[in-house]
Amino acid sequence: MKQITRRYDLDWLRTIGVLVVIPFHSLLMFNMDPGAIVYVKDTIDVKLFNILDRILHSFHMPLLFVIAGMSVYFSLQCRTKTKYINERVRKLLIPSLFGCIILNPVMTYIYLISKNENVSFLNHLLRFFTKNPGDFVGLTGAFTPAHLWFVIYLLIFSLVGLPFFMKISKGDFNNLLFRLGDFLEKPLMLILAAIPVTIFSAINILGDKNPLVYFAIFFIGFLLAADDRYQKSIIRDKWIYLILSIIFVYLKFNIPHTFETWSPIWCIYGIFNSSTTIVSVFALLGLANRFINKNTRVLDYLSKASFPVYIIHMLINTMVGFCIIKLNIIPEIKFILIVVITFTACFLVYEFIKRVEFWCYIFAIKSEQKLSEEIKPKEIYDETKLF
Repeated sequence: MKQITRRYDLDWLRTIGVLVVIPFHSLLMFNMDPGAIVYVKDTIDVKLFNILDRILHSFHMPLLFVIAGMSVYFSLQCRTKTKYINERVRKLLIPSLFGCIILNPVMTYIYLISKNENVSFLNHLLRFFTKNPGDFVGLTGAFTPAHLWFVIYLLIFSLVGLPFFMKISKGDFNNLLFRLGDFLEKPLMLILAAIPVTIFSAINILGDKNPLVYFAIFFIGFLLAADDRYQKSIIRDKWIYLILSIIFVYLKFNIPHTFETWSPIWCIYGIFNSSTTIVSVFALLGLANRFINKNTRVLDYLSKASFPVYIIHMLINTMVGFCIIKLNIIPEIKFILIVVITFTACFLVYEFIKRVEFWCYIFAIKSEQKLSEEIKPKEIYDETKLF
């Protein structure tokens, strides 16, 4: 087993990316687009909030999937196959089952109440597990994984792709990957990663949660970690990626995208859309490595808290939003109150969770007692703070 130097820049990006879901889902409460799924909404459509959530949506989840893919490579360098599988199941399956069975029915019940549906919680609970889920968003009272689709995807991708990941880690494709690296390390050539993402995007599966697209992004992250030349090229080109991402996002907001399916302009726009995601992720990876690749006490705390906070945040955000949107105040103040109260409540719940052994097991974190008893060199990579 190898010892891998810890990437604190990835810790920062992952932690910030996870915590950003709270303001992101709070923004969606003021977006009247029925495709913007949250479980309580105001009656006012706020244009500025819509712009902000669209910007975040263009790169937020892809960034987390890239980091998750990188963490798989690092994990396989210092873990056996059996230990890797056991950790993935324990850290991803148990929390997602708890959230889907215990938390999500409460959240969708709040949604039904907000729509003035006269249904008891018991009847809703029965319907939650027996009604045809359809599109899995939960707005009919049927089962939904809600925000936990991300955790479930990570579990599936980590296990389904494992045979291939193991072969790459063992060096079975070294010659091919070395030649690929020779080509892709050239300036801006990594943007070509947008091509497989575009191809899978053309296959309509689960809308914006297309598993093929996210597996491609996840696999891109794995390959980025497998060859140091990719990270060096990202660092070298980081400012160009940043400029391109700003230009692409601006164009994305100003170019009509209602094109005939499979027309040439539709295909070109698809590549442009995927490129916007890719260059934004690369810009963040490069800038983070340059400016925030260091450990701090704040990072140490937040990185441990972020996963439990992710699991519980949607229910708390829904409860807080349900109360705040009724207030007769401007949307901007409502948004601030929702975000602040949700953050505060989530971290208070986390402080309780980490002190109880049972809840530590459910949320796949180490209790304070175990952390205090554990002695290990901080400079060595471990997976406890990555997906």
